[in-house]
Amino acid sequence: MSKYETTNAQYCQYLNAAKSDGLIIVQTDGYVYNITDTSYSHPYFATYSASNDSQIIYIGGTFSVRFRDGYDMSNHPVTMVSWYGAMAFCNHYGYRLPTEWEWQAVADYDGSYTYGCGMIISSSKANYNQSNPLGLSSTPYTTPVGYYPAYGYGMCDMAGGVWEWTPSVLNITDLVLRGGSWYSISNYCTVSCRGDNIPDSISPNHGFRVCR
Repeated sequence: MSKYETTNAQYCQYLNAAKSDGLIIVQTDGYVYNITDTSYSHPYFATYSASNDSQIIYIGGTFSVRFRDGYDMSNHPVTMVSWYGAMAFCNHYGYRLPTEWEWQAVADYDGSYTYGCGMIISSSKANYNQSNPLGLSSTPYTTPVGYYPAYGYGMCDMAGGVWEWTPSVLNITDLVLRGGSWYSISNYCTVSCRGDNIPDSISPNHGFRVCR
């Protein structure tokens, strides 16, 4: 499992490669789709022209990562990506998404962890509860991967950061997300908390982490 959540730079690289290979299309509204999705029913990603919460710009046929408030957002976790978009990234590079139970086993380390950062959570250990440590002027209030210490098996941002997509099914419509986000209160950042959403959902709180 990756030590870090997937970054804007990594997802931007994927988008440019997929665009070059003719695998994706960007609609005039700024949403990215699989080229075969002619009904535009399963968006992969929302660029900045689709939402100000996106950290990736699409101009002149090329994707690039934003700078804002004096910060390069390249090493921040990617947001505004659906489950379909996360899966497309994984398939392109030969990765997969961890199941929710794989995710929990890693986050819980030796079985004593309440959070992915140990028994307690605080603003010195995780990005949660809209703490906005960089003082960004607008959402999402993300931080670079590795900004906080590693815990357990040497993992970063298993508590807070962004909710991480999994392939695990909660019910007939929703998939499970884990870990909480920069927006979440502490209760949603525990190793046992199960978030959920439809796989088409695109949110400034949602990202992903890969494994093999």
